Formats: sequence, structure tokens, C-alpha cells
Amino acid sequence: MDVFEVGPSMDGPITETGRRLGDGQDGTKPGPGAVELFGAVRVDGVVDEAVEVARRFAPDLVVHDTVDAMGPLIAAVLGVPLAEHRITGPMPEQLLQAMADRAEGEYTARGVARPAPIAVVDPYPDALLPKTERDDFPGRLPLRPEPHSTTDGGRALPAPDGPVAALAFGTSVQDPAAMGSLVRSIASAGVSVLATVEPGEFDVDESLRHKVHAVGFVALARLLPSVDVVVSAGGTGTLLAALALGKPQVIRPFIADLPWNARRAADRGIAVEIEDLASAGDAVRQVISDPSYARTAKAVAEELADLDDANRVVKALLDRL
Repeated sequence: MDVFEVGPSMDGPITETGRRLGDGQDGTKPGPGAVELFGAVRVDGVVDEAVEVARRFAPDLVVHDTVDAMGPLIAAVLGVPLAEHRITGPMPEQLLQAMADRAEGEYTARGVARPAPIAVVDPYPDALLPKTERDDFPGRLPLRPEPHSTTDGGRALPAPDGPVAALAFGTSVQDPAAMGSLVRSIASAGVSVLATVEPGEFDVDESLRHKVHAVGFVALARLLPSVDVVVSAGGTGTLLAALALGKPQVIRPFIADLPWNARRAADRGIAVEIEDLASAGDAVRQVISDPSYARTAKAVAEELADLDDANRVVKALLDRL
């Protein structure tokens, strides 16, 4: 797959957003910072370059995620159909509208209007949502969530005795100190931990080391099937991968949409949400000892299995062109 890079990675725009707004508004949490980050900073000065790169590529379709402002701009300028690919559950309409309004000047400057998508690909299942949050958009294409997999088998995974928790923060949270606190709490509760970090990233007491296994990066399709509970920051990828496999969860959210994911999972009865890192062990024990969490997670997984997989959704999307 060819990749054409345009503009800075996220670290630069986050720093710039914090510089512009101050007061901790760097865009990593919903609010004015997110509006400035995604509606302005991410597109400032790079739209024309992105359009030209896209023009040379000559796409038949532009696909963008929900908070991305660049994709719709490219589609508008090139006159190409647009599709949205959601990366989380429903977001507050007021927040999304504010982001769109913040980017409106880029459309005005080029004499185009923001296009409506021909379809919305949505991997976030209705099974996680109350009826008041479910989307009746006519172009919505529900997509069956599946855990990330690779063709490379990778290193062999430990097979500890007794209950086992997988601990994965995904890509959105980089906090070794928090990871270490969670590991120590879970191991102290007598539960083995498969943590997706490299060996040596944090210290544990000698008495706990036999319970802690640093496994590095492992595709979730390999990591999750053999564990009893999944502990995460509530990122959508990890949340839905665990759900697709019928695994109950413990979630400690940090930024962005993670608190919304944690609340929905807890309300659905498939997870315990925590705030205090030191309470992770008790929460893991609660999820393991109460069979209702695993029972509900498996029931939801059975619902998800009936959804269309990626191949069918792509075909349905292309049929709309």
C-alpha cells in the first residue's frame, strides 16, 4: 500500500493547540481544544499540498474519520465522493458542528461546500448503545468489529496458571507509570498479567514477578482469546476487539472519547470502570468472580457475529459509487 504523507504528525498540532489556547486546552479532550485542533490546527497551511497530492493519486473515493477535516476538504475540491469511517461511538453533535464550523473558512476560501458522505462505515455496534444514542442515518453501513491480526505468528505467549488478565493501552495512551500501577494492582490481587510492553519498562516487586509477563506488541487476535479479562484505557480498538471475542473488561479511561467508551461498556454490563489505578486488582477480581460480566460479553459477541464483515461492507460501499 502506498502512503503519501502530508503535514505534521499529531504531536506537533497538539503542542500548537496548547500554545494557542493555553489553560490545558491541547485538544486531547473534548471541548474548545478539540475544536481548534481538528477544525483548524490540523489543516492550517497544508490543505493545498494535500489536495495536490490527492489530485496526483486520482482517487475515486475519499474516506475520512469522524473528526478529520482534511478528507472532506479534499473531496470537495476534487469533486470526489466522500465516505465517513467512524472511529468511536456517537459524539456530541454540538462538538462535531463546532469542528465543522471552525473549518468552514477553508471551504469558503476555495469556493466549495462541505460534501455530504455517500455512506458512513460504522464499527461501533448498537449493542453498546442505549436506544437514544443509536444512529438512523440512512447511509450507515454497520461493520463487524474484529481484533487486529497479523500473518506473523510472533513470539510465543506465556500460559500462566490461574486467572489471567491482558493489559493493553493501544496507541492513544502512552503512560508507563500508569501501566506499571495497574500491573502491580492486578498482580497483587493474585491474577497473572500479560502486559503489552517490552520487558524492563516498569519495575515490580520480586514477590510479584512470577505474575507479570511483558509480552511486547502482540496482535489482539493472538493475545486476547486465552485471557479471562481485558484491562485497557478504553480505546475503541481494544474495547471492540475484546467485545468481539466475548471478553469482559476493566477500563481506566484517560483522554478523548475513552470516558464515553468506559461508561457505555459499564452500562451494558460487560465492564467495570475505575478511576483509581490501585483499584484495578479489585475490579479484575470482581469481573472474574461475577459470571454476569462474561455471560453478557458473550451474548453481545454473538450479536456482533451477525454483522457484515469488512469484505461485504467494502462491496456495499463501492456499489454506491
